[in-house]
Amino acid sequence: MRSKQIKRKMGIGRRKFFVGHFRKRQMKEYFFRASVVAAIILIIIGVWGLARPGVRVRADAETVAAFRVPHRAIAILQNYATRNGISFAELFAVFSAENEFFPEKHVAYDLSVIERFYVSDFNNLRKRYNSRSISPYIRMYESLFSEIEIFPVYEEETSVMFGDTWGVEMNFQGNKTHKGTAIIDRENIRGRVSVVSMTKGKVREAGWDNNLGYYVGIVTENNTYYLYAHLDSISQGIAAGQNVTAGTQLGKMGNSGGGRNGRSFPVHLHIAISPDVSFVRGEFWINPYPLLRFIHDTDN
Repeated sequence: MRSKQIKRKMGIGRRKFFVGHFRKRQMKEYFFRASVVAAIILIIIGVWGLARPGVRVRADAETVAAFRVPHRAIAILQNYATRNGISFAELFAVFSAENEFFPEKHVAYDLSVIERFYVSDFNNLRKRYNSRSISPYIRMYESLFSEIEIFPVYEEETSVMFGDTWGVEMNFQGNKTHKGTAIIDRENIRGRVSVVSMTKGKVREAGWDNNLGYYVGIVTENNTYYLYAHLDSISQGIAAGQNVTAGTQLGKMGNSGGGRNGRSFPVHLHIAISPDVSFVRGEFWINPYPLLRFIHDTDN
């Protein structure tokens, strides 16, 4: 009788053990499956967030490079950004994206709409764009507008003129298009106008090139490359590896280079800018004119 009771208790114990063990396995499987489902949902949400229509910045690289933004808009946007505590680079990137980076040059632009539309509704406009999509443009504009401190020539020495020459054909270089801005000495005298660095940085190269003539290339801490070409001479001490600050004299304006045609153009400074960007592969140059006009008008 007693042995039966003992066996019965042992049987109950075994059943409790197996039931408890089975429930633990069930709970583990449940939590594992739940975690897998949750991970899949998060992945789907992330992919959907990147692929949502209307939120990714879609821009042709050549259009972005042409930088046809109305130069007066830059100062207005900067002023509004400062007054309203908005990131200028973000505001400028949203402004550019909303206008498809200005595929056509705007002779006239209603600047009064900027505050009414882009500033007052900035937060909503910013949310329209996926952060991963618009961030490369924000970083590019942030670098460019923070790096350039001064105009690249001392205007007290002479009067100069410059315009938007981006894309102009250059027959002396085999029908290539102009990827920069020419700042021209009105008096057309070689070696008279001092050329200075617009930024702080390090000289990557300084020397002679058959097309560029005497030139200096400077790279900033953001890895933006600034080219100063067609110099009449390079200042003493300017060599690869040399650190410079904004205002450091690089040389004198000239008309050196030009390939086989030699000095076939007026005395001028060729400025070209290549920011380090992630939205294109390989080399990328951007039109310096709006930046030069902005800093020139600000200084004057």
